[in-house]
Amino acid sequence: MRLRRLEMQGFKTFAGKTVLEFSSEEKSNRGVTAIVGPNGSGKSNVADAIRWVMGEQSMKLLRGKKSEDLIFSGSEKKPRSGFAEVTMTLENDEPTEEMSMSEIVVTRRLYRDGKSEFEINRQAAKLSDITMLLAQSGIGQRTYSVIGQGMADAILSAGPAERKEFFDEAAGLRPFQLKRQQSVSKLESSKERLAQADILLREIAPRLSSLERQAKRLQMRDSLEVERAELERSVFGGNWHEISTHLRDVQTRVETSHKAEQELSKEAKRLEEELLAMEKAVPPSVEQDKLRQQLDQIAEERAELREKQASIRARIDAEKAHASDHRVPLSLKQIIDAVDAAQKKLDALLAHIESKSPSMDTVRKLVKDVHSHHSSFATKLQKPPEEPNAKETDPELASKLEEIAKKLEALTVRAQEIQKEIASWNQKEEGKRAHLFETQHALSAKRNEARKVEQESSVAAVELARWETRRDGFLSELRQHRPEAETELDTLATEVGKVENLAELAPKLSKVRSQLEWIGSIDPTVQKEYTETKERFEYLTTQSEDLRGAINGLETVIKELDETIRTRSEQAFHTLNSAFGKTFRLLFDGGEASLVQVAPEPTIDEEGNLIPPPDDAPAAGIDIIATPPGKRLKSIALLSGGERALTSIALISAIMATNPSPFIVLDEVDAALDELNTKRYADILGEYAAHTQFIIITHNRTTMHQANVLYGVTMGEDGTSKLLSVKLEEV
Repeated sequence: MRLRRLEMQGFKTFAGKTVLEFSSEEKSNRGVTAIVGPNGSGKSNVADAIRWVMGEQSMKLLRGKKSEDLIFSGSEKKPRSGFAEVTMTLENDEPTEEMSMSEIVVTRRLYRDGKSEFEINRQAAKLSDITMLLAQSGIGQRTYSVIGQGMADAILSAGPAERKEFFDEAAGLRPFQLKRQQSVSKLESSKERLAQADILLREIAPRLSSLERQAKRLQMRDSLEVERAELERSVFGGNWHEISTHLRDVQTRVETSHKAEQELSKEAKRLEEELLAMEKAVPPSVEQDKLRQQLDQIAEERAELREKQASIRARIDAEKAHASDHRVPLSLKQIIDAVDAAQKKLDALLAHIESKSPSMDTVRKLVKDVHSHHSSFATKLQKPPEEPNAKETDPELASKLEEIAKKLEALTVRAQEIQKEIASWNQKEEGKRAHLFETQHALSAKRNEARKVEQESSVAAVELARWETRRDGFLSELRQHRPEAETELDTLATEVGKVENLAELAPKLSKVRSQLEWIGSIDPTVQKEYTETKERFEYLTTQSEDLRGAINGLETVIKELDETIRTRSEQAFHTLNSAFGKTFRLLFDGGEASLVQVAPEPTIDEEGNLIPPPDDAPAAGIDIIATPPGKRLKSIALLSGGERALTSIALISAIMATNPSPFIVLDEVDAALDELNTKRYADILGEYAAHTQFIIITHNRTTMHQANVLYGVTMGEDGTSKLLSVKLEEV
């Protein structure tokens, strides 16, 4: 790595664009460039420009009070500049894995409004990027790469900690320290972010749990609402299909029944009118009425005679009860049974007579049967069987009984005759009354059929009322739960059709509704909030885990960097100490010089106890012990100005010998040296020019003699610095 080019514009006294080329045709010699000029010409501004473009932030080292002092402030003949810009071009002649770029162009720009810009190879960059890039290239920012006026002596005057910083950078530890500093900064930042993430996690966790419960209930509600919608569709559609189907059927039955009832009523009315007309057209026979009256009178007379007969027999029975021998009358049960049997035969006879088509043969047979039964019963009543050894009945009573029996027989004969007359009359009137009987039978049938139809109509009406009640209850429930579906019931019933398990679906629907009521109303935005909160919680959890991993990694890196810094620092210190003593003896032609590590001070804990530093703790600083030949000095504060300058040069030379920098800017470091020491200083520059590029700002001719290129700086009448260059090799 070598400095090939430096461009300045608007920086301090270099108002116009000024270019310095640093090159050497000899590859074995990296070259010495000398910048000379009278006091006040601005030659030291070149060193300030290099220091500034390398990222220097201290205005004290840049010999200013504020950043605006770095911009050309103008003169009587030249206006001030609006900005200051310095561009440094580095040539990487030995690319490495860490630094593969063949050319590095670093630019720094400052405007009067305070805005600052950094660029690397014409691309915007940050100050930390430039610092790390230069550190990896082995170029120090604030130490021996640019040694300005008084800085050589400042190294000796500095404290042990500041010297250690100088030596660490010179030993090439700056990249590791920067990495460690960045790692520590990242570690602290990661810990802060981890603490913030943990705080947020603790804050979000309860809310997330609450939202999760609500989201689960919301998901449950969504699934239940879907289930409810399906159940309601099946229940409502199936119920309405069943209700509407049954209503149509029952209404049809009711209408059919009403229609049939009306038709039957009309037919019955027609038959009644026809029967009435027939009865008017065929009036009852007077003779038949007389015969029936006679038959009724005979029946009455017979009843009276039977009563008398029973009374006489009771007297006879009473007399026989007092006699030793008497007749045994019929028992009461026998009499009742005989009367019932006679009544049944009469009923059968009358029923046949009133039938639709009575047969005279059957009538005669039934009449004979009645007569025979009646005669037999009368005989048993009149002449009960005699018991053996019974006394004879009272003749008077027996005569009366015989008389009554004869009268009864006569009445029976007369009744039979009347029955024959009635049968004869009926036979004559049979043809006339056949149609009347048929009409009566039809009317009776129609009335019976009308009663059945009326019963069916009543049953259908009751069923219709029941289904209408069910319909009203269904619609009431529907309007309570889904009123908007009432207009779509017919379509829904058609789509759903008949549902077999309606009785099982209704309890399920009630259960789902109860569960929905238990869940209650939840804001639908809960799901969105839960998703966002969960994503944030997971992101923070992942970030927290990543941060913990990063913290562990950074702690490991810091430990490794600490070990690397400690190891390299020890090695570099011993090498540098040896080289410093050797160079010191060379410059002073004798004497002794060494570097001493200062141990870190013990710390104090919270209880006030001293805690000694660990054995592997790095040194807190470096002391310098220098004893020129013939003296017994221990403190460098007792050295003269020239001795201090030579000691500083010896220290710088030792650093260049152990860890050479790609280039070093020396700003009037030789100002305090005498002629002999200047010669030694110049010889050292010539010796180290083989592996280090030097830019020397000097007034000394002996030092100029080592230069390959000589730049002269003059101050023009317009108050700006100008350059004159001479290649001494060509001269």
